[in-house]
Amino acid sequence: MKLLTKIASTMVFIAGLQNADGSNVGQYDITVTHVVQPGESLHSITRAYLGTDILWQDNWKLNPQIDNPNNLKIGQELIVIKDRVIPAEKAKVFNVVNRVEKKPADSDWLSAKEGDELVQKEGVRTYAKSSALLEFNDESQLKVLEYSQIFLQSRVTDLTGTDSATIEIIKGDAELSWEPLESDQTEIIIVTGEMISKPQVIAGKTAELRTGITEAGKSLISVYQGNSEVANGGAEVAVEQGMGVAVKPGEVPVPKLLLKAPLVKNQGETAYNFANPWLSWSKVKDAIEYVVEICADETCEVILKQATVDTNKWQIDEFNQTGEFYYRVGAKSIDELVGFRSIAQKIEITTDIEDIDAPVIAVDLTGHKSLGINQQLTVGPATQIKILAFDELSGVAEIDYSWDGEKWQRYSNQMLDLPSGNPTLRIRATDKLGLAAEKSYDFISQ
Repeated sequence: MKLLTKIASTMVFIAGLQNADGSNVGQYDITVTHVVQPGESLHSITRAYLGTDILWQDNWKLNPQIDNPNNLKIGQELIVIKDRVIPAEKAKVFNVVNRVEKKPADSDWLSAKEGDELVQKEGVRTYAKSSALLEFNDESQLKVLEYSQIFLQSRVTDLTGTDSATIEIIKGDAELSWEPLESDQTEIIIVTGEMISKPQVIAGKTAELRTGITEAGKSLISVYQGNSEVANGGAEVAVEQGMGVAVKPGEVPVPKLLLKAPLVKNQGETAYNFANPWLSWSKVKDAIEYVVEICADETCEVILKQATVDTNKWQIDEFNQTGEFYYRVGAKSIDELVGFRSIAQKIEITTDIEDIDAPVIAVDLTGHKSLGINQQLTVGPATQIKILAFDELSGVAEIDYSWDGEKWQRYSNQMLDLPSGNPTLRIRATDKLGLAAEKSYDFISQ
């Protein structure tokens, strides 16, 4: 925990929130009476009270007796805005999956639920197999991934109606989805450790990126859609779509190509009557790991489980849920940047029971036989053998057999003739999860 207090990242959202008439939501003005002095105009008076003359027209509306805002009468009393109060906006919590907690400003961590709101100095944290979505408005959302801790440090609206939210990421990863707004006074600034990023949309498309901070203090950003200016170590570079940056404090950012998306191998809908199937995908050149996400929806807005593996396959474990799900995979480079994710693949799991047992093996004999101890069978000269294997959950994938320790042969449901002498039949059955069982039968011919 001491490390977490030293490593932080910050995200600033700026987005205009207005009523249909252009006024800000819930705002009100504090006004005073002002006596006009020599040389004053409505612009200068507004600037004297507010530090800016941007609201001079609002002051003119409060004083309809003024014909010319630049030609005021000395000694004239005016009603002017001394302060504009705009309630701090909140971040709403949605898509709460498994164990997610919130930290109110005045209490310890509590269980978070759908619809909770965060105000200044409040936060959320996620645990294993958990995630949450912070929604700032209809256009900007921040997905908090598992093992992450995020605080809403501030959210205010200035005199222009610009909404600004500062998010501090204490640890973990988050994904930003930001749709273009109609207002041209919209900006998002992301500060991760010492790295400052300014995402931009392209031709009306949603800006999408993944950002985070490692336990070692490295700041990461992968730009999947849109562009971003990134500053760190006293230098600023343009990071185009399909590029990413991974930097330590003080390092100059060098954009690098993101790894391409893996291709999932079991294309099309796949149903499983066991809860721990294997998922596989194509290998990606230069990938050192793969990040796998199980999602509740095709767009992976709701992430139910995440895993990082060093091979191009992964067996679902401790999921214990039934229904239709999706999974996608991203390749991670040596810089720890998560590349493009695969197209989400649909899977169906019909039971929450994991298959942990290998197949059961048996034989069916024709002709005279009697079963002795230790799988010793006394058989007649015309005996034929059929191999049986059963696996109730995942099913049997393949059966192999061998006579007297010779080379394994694939069994395809045929009847086997008994070799001469007193042979030993060795059987190996493997289920669809790769669990294998072996059994031997000794035959004594009469």
